[in-house]
Amino acid sequence: MKRAAAAVALALLLAACDSAAAPGPSSTSSQLQAVVAASELVVGSQQRVPIGITDHNTPVSDATVHVRSFVLNGSTGTFKGESDAPFKGEGLQGAGTYVAHLTFDKAGDWGVEVTASRPNGAHMTARLPMNVLALPVVPGVGQPAPATHNPTARDVADVETIDSGRPPDDMHQLSIADALQQHRATLVVFASPAFCTSRICGPEVKVVQSLEPAYRDRLTFIHVEIYRDYKPDPSKRQLAQAVVDWRLQTEPWIFLIDAKGIIQTRLEGPAASDEVKAAIDQLLH
Repeated sequence: MKRAAAAVALALLLAACDSAAAPGPSSTSSQLQAVVAASELVVGSQQRVPIGITDHNTPVSDATVHVRSFVLNGSTGTFKGESDAPFKGEGLQGAGTYVAHLTFDKAGDWGVEVTASRPNGAHMTARLPMNVLALPVVPGVGQPAPATHNPTARDVADVETIDSGRPPDDMHQLSIADALQQHRATLVVFASPAFCTSRICGPEVKVVQSLEPAYRDRLTFIHVEIYRDYKPDPSKRQLAQAVVDWRLQTEPWIFLIDAKGIIQTRLEGPAASDEVKAAIDQLLH
């Protein structure tokens, strides 16, 4: 999780956004700033692109945001597409991001032009660089889910050793490997409520918990703690094997897996309850 602090955690905290590193000029008439709050974007249609917006380094949720994408060719760029980016924060206790959906048809250097305006008159245009991967590092949509034997409540004497939330939730009944073997449609949330760098993991787990009662008869819910060995001394915590297996460098992540064991949706960073619900409904339709 060390890379999260540099690449994404600051974005999810929305505490430090640097548009000066963006390609080309960036004009602003206020202290609005933008950041792409994702550690990896991949080739494909309608990719989820979360954008963080701050005003004087304070997160804002009332902006109108539009995003245009470009393939970069040296100092120039070729326009490829655009998307409105509505704010998504339902259930996240005041946090959230603006979510665009863009198509990336080739790997390489891309950029986005983000325009944002607030009701108070503040306005910003920022150009931000991105790298689009041909293949995901973290398991991606269409790929088999790794058959991880994450510890369950049956494997430990104290569930607090596999869930840093207080109190722990009830999503530790099956391992990912168990769910795959039983051909269950499954939602997996990787998050550490107590140790999450971005402080969004606790709210994200609560978003998932809020949806569990309506879907538990058709969908298996699994929460994987990011760390192990944090009791009794949190300073000695280590990454859980499941995090290594799934090659995660940031948190939180949510994966929707179908009954054949194939990942159908993945959501990085803060995902609002309406986003998660839509992904579940699409999986179960």
